[in-house]
Parts: sequence; C-alpha cells; structure tokens
Amino acid sequence: MPDTYRPEVIDHLVRPRNVGEISDASGIGESGDAACGDIARFSVRLEDNALTDVRYKVYGCAACIAAGSALSELVCGKSLLDAARVSKEDVRDALGGSLPVGKEHALTLVLDALHKAFEDHWNLVAGDMLVEGYGGSEKNDGKTVVAAMSGGVDSAVTALLLKERGYDVATVTFRLHDGEKGSRSCCSPDTVLFARDTAHRMGLPHFTLNLKDLFQKRVMRDFVGSYEKGRTPNPCVACNAHVKFHAAAFLADGLGFHHVATGHYARVADGPSLARPRDAAKDQTYVLWPIPRELLARTVFPLGDYEKPEVRRIAEDRGLAVAYTPESQDICFIPDGNYRKFVRKKVAAEPGEVVDTAGKVLGGHAGVVDFTVGQRRGIGVSAPTPLYVTEVRPKSNQVVVGKKQDLAVREVLVRDLNHFLAPDEACSVQVRYNGSPVPCEVEETADGAWIAHLSEPVMGVAPGQSAVFYSADGERVAAGGVVARNGA
Repeated sequence: MPDTYRPEVIDHLVRPRNVGEISDASGIGESGDAACGDIARFSVRLEDNALTDVRYKVYGCAACIAAGSALSELVCGKSLLDAARVSKEDVRDALGGSLPVGKEHALTLVLDALHKAFEDHWNLVAGDMLVEGYGGSEKNDGKTVVAAMSGGVDSAVTALLLKERGYDVATVTFRLHDGEKGSRSCCSPDTVLFARDTAHRMGLPHFTLNLKDLFQKRVMRDFVGSYEKGRTPNPCVACNAHVKFHAAAFLADGLGFHHVATGHYARVADGPSLARPRDAAKDQTYVLWPIPRELLARTVFPLGDYEKPEVRRIAEDRGLAVAYTPESQDICFIPDGNYRKFVRKKVAAEPGEVVDTAGKVLGGHAGVVDFTVGQRRGIGVSAPTPLYVTEVRPKSNQVVVGKKQDLAVREVLVRDLNHFLAPDEACSVQVRYNGSPVPCEVEETADGAWIAHLSEPVMGVAPGQSAVFYSADGERVAAGGVVARNGA
C-alpha cells in the first residue's frame, strides 16, 4: 500500500463530487462512529429503480471524504441493481489503487452508508410489511432470482450456482436482530458486511432488509410466549413461515424479479410440493413446511441436488472465502444457547409445584418456562428412577413428571396445517427435527385439524413443535403443522 495519497484521491479532495444532502430523499443511510472520528452519510433519490441523484457528507479523514466522492460518482445515474453491484474494489480503482496503510476502512465505511440508504428506501417502500408481513407475490416473468445470503457457504454457493445457470441474480441479507458486533451469527453487523463483500466478489448486487420489527413480532415474541404457555417453539420454522421467504419475495417484486432462492437443502417437486434433498443428512424440509404453495412455486433450492462436501468443494474451487466457514448450530438470537436465561429476561416466572402423573406433589419449581416435554435434567426433584417432564400446565403452574414410558404417545393432534398433497397421501409423520418419520394413518377433524394415529409409540412429543407428514415413498411433504397436544 502507498504511504501517500494518489493523484485521484487528491482530485476528489480538491473537487469533491455530489456533496450535500437531498431534502426529499428516497433513502438516507449513515455509517461510522463519532468515537473513531469517521462518519459517512448518503442520501439517494430513486425513480423507477434508478438513482437519479446521490449526495454524500463525510466527517472524518481525507480517505473517507475522497472515497465518498468517488462512490457517489460511480453510482449516480445507474440503475439500482448496478449501483448495488458496485464494490470496494470498484471504489479503490476509482481512487487510483490501494489507500495508505490504515485507511482502507474508508471503502467499507462509505459503501455501508450507501447500502443503508438503499435499506432505508426499501423500509419506506415496504411500510407495514416490515412489521405485519408481506402478503403479495407478483409473478414477474424471466430467469431472475433474489437469493438470500446469510454469510455462510451454503447461501454463497446458492447464489453462485444460480449465476452460473444463467439467472440474473440479486442477493439480500436480512437484519433480524441486534447481533453482537464481531459475532458471525446470521444477522450480526459483521455478517452483513461479509455477505455483501462475498456477493460483490461474485459480481452480484447486494441489498439489506431491516426486518427487526417483523422478527421481534413473529419469532422472538412467539418464542417467549410459547414457553409461557407450556409449549416448545421452533424459531427457525416461525422465521421461515413469517419472515425470510416473504421478505425475499417482497424484494423480488420490488425489483421486477420472479424467483426467490435460499441455501436450504430441499427440492421443489411438481404440484408444487416440498421434497427431500439428495443429501439426507442435511434435509431441511422439516423446517420449511410453512412456505405457502404460491410462494413455493417461485422458490429455487439449488443445493437440493448436492451433498454438503460437494458444496464446500464448489466454494473452494471458485475461490470463495466462505468455503470452510463453520456450521451454525444455535438459535441465532441466543448465541450462548441458554434459552431459559433469555426467556426469563422477558417474563416474570412464578414458582409452582412439580407433581407426578397421579397428582402427588414431589417438589417445587421456579417457573414453567424452564421446562419442556421430554426434559430429564434440571427438574429439581430426586427419585429412585430417572424422571422426565411429561406435561407442562401453565394455568395451574404445575410441571408433571413421570417415567420414560410415560412419554410414549400413539396419537398426535396437529393444527395450523399447510397442505401440499391430499390427506390420503400422508403416510408417515416426523415430530422432531432430528427424528425419523413414523408410519401413521391420518384422521381429519371437523375443524380441519389432523390426528396422526401412529403405528408405533413416539417418545416426548412436545406441543408447539412441528409435525411434518410425508408421502408413501418418504420423499415428498404432504403437509406440515403444529403439535397441539399429545394423544393418549
């Protein structure tokens, strides 16, 4: 890197382009921190998805001022897609090459401010969608796709494969919660920057959507409320049901695109219906059952035809920095995995009784939110044989415990069903993410629920978890729903 500024940098300092602020901007974005001394602010005006005006203000070092000027010049007059494709390398080239040591942060700073202006634009266009959920789905024509990028290898290879197959690809990363700085959870600030840089290195436009309010309402609030009601939630299912796929469709419609894509391991079969992927060990159909059929018809799952080692090899062969990123395991908004501590910060848990299946009081507990059906550890009472939570009763504030065999059920009631196939095609049901499907017969109730009559007992079926029904060959999802209560 040079020790002094290049002539192009000096030119932008002497003759700065597009300085100022748009009073009636379509979007405004700011990045930086007064503590470090550098703040960049961009305002943009968009008409028919084209940047008709761009203005910037930078408070900080010369490198940031010059980078802001260069970036504004690069994107002004471009289509929104082309502007979202402009990378740090493009700005670096516009400034004549590498900046002096310690000044490269200027490129990230100004680019982040511009993208936050785009983000603000989508927030304004979306309105209540970011709180209530998106209900549209215009079916635009063409081989176009919005691919969700989480910063990991699966989503990056998804976007890459689509590009190589001739799709016009735009990428999007969602801000779902205030992830910790430095964290590589799917929604942390650093992950957004990493995903954007990965997209740009592939020559793809990148956008960010702020879905914090929607995620809080549809996922986090439901997560906490479920434990209050004695249910065991699955936040990934709720996120797919109410947040990610609908938000990707919103952006696709806003850009005039047709398809949406994610890095999930699944397939879309005729119907449309949801089908298992080639890699059985990575099968994610269990958490995808809530996708509406009309949205599934627009969805592409490129990784459904690959096994995970192949995906990593593709990333390595194409030189993607994400090739060996670790798998994400925990709930994204609870990075330490301690869900009890998280829930207790949100609710006032009341102490109650621990009773056996006959109603005999065995001890006390500090709150029903600490328990879920099937739990063995942390019950707080001793017995000659291991005890398991068999039922959580929030109304009476009781936790019922029993022997392992008391967890066995032969019937499961399932509500809030999303159908892909006819009920008579549902031949097995899976009631845990890592569980195996159990053969069953389905009985429909008068109010539209299903009762799964199991061919063999299943242990520890928890209300609030998903029940996903599969076809006779075990490959296609017939329907999915939420466990309402355990059968006898």
